[in-house]
Amino acid sequence: MAKQRSRIADSVWTLFTETIRFIVVPIVLIDLVRTNWPQLSTAFLGNIVEYTLAFGGLIVAASTLEVMNRPGTFKRMFFGLTSLAFLCLWLFVVFGGGIASFSYYPYFVRFDMTKIVYIMLIGLALRGLLVVRVYSDNKHLITDAKEKKPAAKKPVTRRTASPAFGSMSRVAYEVTGDEGVGSAVKPRPPLAPGEDTGACPVCGAPIGPKDAMCGSCGAWL
Repeated sequence: MAKQRSRIADSVWTLFTETIRFIVVPIVLIDLVRTNWPQLSTAFLGNIVEYTLAFGGLIVAASTLEVMNRPGTFKRMFFGLTSLAFLCLWLFVVFGGGIASFSYYPYFVRFDMTKIVYIMLIGLALRGLLVVRVYSDNKHLITDAKEKKPAAKKPVTRRTASPAFGSMSRVAYEVTGDEGVGSAVKPRPPLAPGEDTGACPVCGAPIGPKDAMCGSCGAWL
């Protein structure tokens, strides 16, 4: 989190400083030159303010995006090289391609600084090697950080244990007549002399002396 905040702060600072360097100060200087030396003429002087705003804005945007990304990432190298390309175009436009003329009747002076401008552009282009070097030197740090990143943990599926007998309800269980089949029952009481029927020892229904099963509850006798 601290590194993320640091990159955001650096990006804001880069946005501010690059705006001053490539937009505000150049436009102020161009206005002073055009006001004090109206006889000066270059190839792009007619629309130089628009060109300065356009290329200066692209430089500021590319430089800010470069600082937002970590060293060693492809995005940082891409935006770094892009900002250098826009800077070369900005420099070429500001200096009018290296050729300027100054006329003061009846005198006319022509300045040819193309060689100086080209040398400056070559120097800026060589700075691109530094951007590539920073990328190659820090690329392994990004790769190592990705390898050390812990893999996402798989959700653990918990098996529901079968309920133990001890957790079951201990409510009294009443055995019905049907479930008492084959179980030990009270012996049938002997019939008194002269009685033709008796009572089922389970449900109390009348039964015959030779019945082996109660006709009411099904209990074996």
